[in-house]
Amino acid sequence: MTPPAPPLLTPRFVRLNVANFCFFLCFASFFLLPLHVRALGGSDRDVGFVMGTNGVAGLAGLLLIGPLLDRFPRQLFLRGGIAGMGLLALAYLVVDTVGPLLYLLRAFQGLAFAAGFNAASTLAVDYAPPARRGAALGLYGVSTLATHALAPTLGEMLIGLGGFPLLFVSAAGYAAVGLVAAWSLPAATLPVPRGRGRFRLGGLLAATLAAVGCGGIAFGAVITFAPTFVADEHLGPVATFFLSYTAAAIATRLVGGGLGDRFGHARVATPALAGLGVAIAALALVYSPVQLALAGLAFGTAQGIYYPALNAFTVDHAGAGQIGRVQTLYNATFNLGVTGGAFVLGNVVHDFGHRVTFLCASAAALLGVACFVLAVRLGPRVRH
Repeated sequence: MTPPAPPLLTPRFVRLNVANFCFFLCFASFFLLPLHVRALGGSDRDVGFVMGTNGVAGLAGLLLIGPLLDRFPRQLFLRGGIAGMGLLALAYLVVDTVGPLLYLLRAFQGLAFAAGFNAASTLAVDYAPPARRGAALGLYGVSTLATHALAPTLGEMLIGLGGFPLLFVSAAGYAAVGLVAAWSLPAATLPVPRGRGRFRLGGLLAATLAAVGCGGIAFGAVITFAPTFVADEHLGPVATFFLSYTAAAIATRLVGGGLGDRFGHARVATPALAGLGVAIAALALVYSPVQLALAGLAFGTAQGIYYPALNAFTVDHAGAGQIGRVQTLYNATFNLGVTGGAFVLGNVVHDFGHRVTFLCASAAALLGVACFVLAVRLGPRVRH
């Protein structure tokens, strides 16, 4: 008789998701920051640079945070990241121009995000039964994805009621609630290895991370420039896209989050990443609110399937005591793609428009498929 599967929804896992939800509700409120940059007189290039600054600083912080996550309690980094995001949200109240202060705040947000996000995602791996890692990461991702719809939707309402100051104060409030939820999170049941062995990046992980970075470029282009695309094309509320995208992503993670555990993470991630490229290409052909919603559904379905499967595949190939570093490297590479996409594709938007930009992002996702196919082929020749 097959033994029952170990439970996923343990009290600590639920509390982690509550804390992560509030943390990302604060973070995702700044998806609307491009509109504020424009209101302050900034251009599309400014939007790309402002949004990209967050990622650059976060990547710099990851050089330190990754090894520390394998040496010190991960809960400390989670608490610090949440508290930092909340305080920085309040600091935006004094920003009245696109200048050094705005870039400085985005840089510090990147550092706070790097600490909180990587600590939370590594704790999710700690709390997950190894045989159900893909399903656990899929469920954990729901607490992130839900904010991608809820934060912009609430944000547009808050801006309408009290302008951007009300948005920033509310974002700080979300972080405060998250800090309460995270304050007494327990450590993993098993001691966290210190991971003092030399970390080596083999061919499989290198090719996999190349695929992750390409996916980040594709994802980041859509998340960064969808608000201005919708506004410029008069496609209705920005929330139409974010709601449809998030609803699809959450549904696929709830229903199909464990597909990788059953059929193999590589077999699931490869077609889903290809689907992401197709969905973004479809976004370039949107001319009505209905088409926008359909493109969001396709984008969310692909994102909801490929991301946790690719994440689980990467973590499965981590060495002993190096899960924190591998998980951080995965997140860093994805964020590098998002950041690079914001910087480079901001110029493409300025010179050629949103539709050409989305086609470029689609090509990046399809390049990621090729990289991941290479990674899978390298697998049998790589020592894990």
